[in-house]
Amino acid sequence: MHPSKRFFPSSVLALSAAVSLSLLLTGCFTQVTQPASQGGAPVQLSGEITTRSPVNQNDGSRYQSFLVSLRAGEVYRVSSSGALQEPVLVLLDADSRPVAGPSASRLFLMPERDGRHTLSVSGASDTAYGPFRLTLEPVQVTNGGALQPGTEILGVLGDGSAGNTYSLTVSEAGLYELLLSSDMFDALLKLQGNGLDTTDDDSGGGSDAKLSLMLQPGSYQIQAGGYDNTGAGGYSLQVTRRELPEGVSLTNGGELQLGQQITGMGLSQPVEYSLQVAEAGLLRVEMRSSEIDSYLELNGEGVSTVDDDGAGSGYDARIQVPVAAGSYSIKASSMDGNNGLFTLQADLLQARPAGARIEVGELVLGHLQEGRSSRTRLRISEAGNYRIDLMSADFDTLLKLRGQGLEEENDDGSSGTNSMLSLTLQPGDYELISGSYENAGVGSYTLSVSAVD
Repeated sequence: MHPSKRFFPSSVLALSAAVSLSLLLTGCFTQVTQPASQGGAPVQLSGEITTRSPVNQNDGSRYQSFLVSLRAGEVYRVSSSGALQEPVLVLLDADSRPVAGPSASRLFLMPERDGRHTLSVSGASDTAYGPFRLTLEPVQVTNGGALQPGTEILGVLGDGSAGNTYSLTVSEAGLYELLLSSDMFDALLKLQGNGLDTTDDDSGGGSDAKLSLMLQPGSYQIQAGGYDNTGAGGYSLQVTRRELPEGVSLTNGGELQLGQQITGMGLSQPVEYSLQVAEAGLLRVEMRSSEIDSYLELNGEGVSTVDDDGAGSGYDARIQVPVAAGSYSIKASSMDGNNGLFTLQADLLQARPAGARIEVGELVLGHLQEGRSSRTRLRISEAGNYRIDLMSADFDTLLKLRGQGLEEENDDGSSGTNSMLSLTLQPGDYELISGSYENAGVGSYTLSVSAVD
């Protein structure tokens, strides 16, 4: 949603809806038109934001205004196209008060009384210029009834309304997306039926609401409303079936195999998977998504840990802990409660027992006794950037490095209470000290060294 802008309309050139709209705006004139009633042909308005266009005093952007004659009781949709990217649209009444918008690229108009209104088009910033075309058309209001996938309807909420209710019949199982958009109130979208009961407030961006759900065949009830029943004004509601990429199927729960990558759908509740580990090692679980802020939980065989962004890439999550053979539970969800696709993969990394030395590219598994630390020699043969990780699910790690004039340490530089040093090292011998915070830790740990490009 763009911030509110103040517009200063220019002068008027009369033009009825019955007359050709091919005239171009010139000088300081605006076009005046009257969109047809429902079922009539859409009205087209053309213009261009240039350095000669008037300036919005609040942000320096340029604008152009049109005088339009609208009928009370009608609902109109304004959509934009052309080189001007995401123009900001706003409708003012005869007293220059905003009655719709500001909104980017699209606007719904619901005049309270007959008469002329000013429709203003503004660039999204003080560097936005270019030609544009507006399409004005009356649309039918649907405040209830049956929804069909692949369609968009327009509804209106009255003051204090608890929302409008619709029905949706799904004949084929699949991934469906519902989007409730309004530039007039904070949208709230609810879906119930077939064992589901879910709500969303603003996953659609700004104050719009969106639900992405796996729906099975059956009947559902959808309610479109405003947050805390405070909504009033027009909205659009879309239901679409989302096609998955070729060769991809959804796995929402069940058994996860080591080395297998699955695709799941993050819902309002965590999606739970089971994992069998046949031998001890370092378990790495990664959850990646471009749609939700990933959140992982791992439990079993004395391990209980969580992560939300340990993968170090956007909002992806990664858990990496030493584990024993046994059964584990993995829960995948989102930090923000939004719905969206994710991928999940678990791998068991082989680690040799910790000894007196470690090489670059190695992973070793050790055990720390209470009040003790472990010392490991590292030889660097080539100058470069290196990452050293000390990880444990049993204690708060403390990693130290000494040698070649360096003395470095880290407590919680990695995810959770794990430690990480990222250093530029010169050729020579170094000592790594694997310990715990305040020497209070006991349990298993992994130590790894890797070269970083």
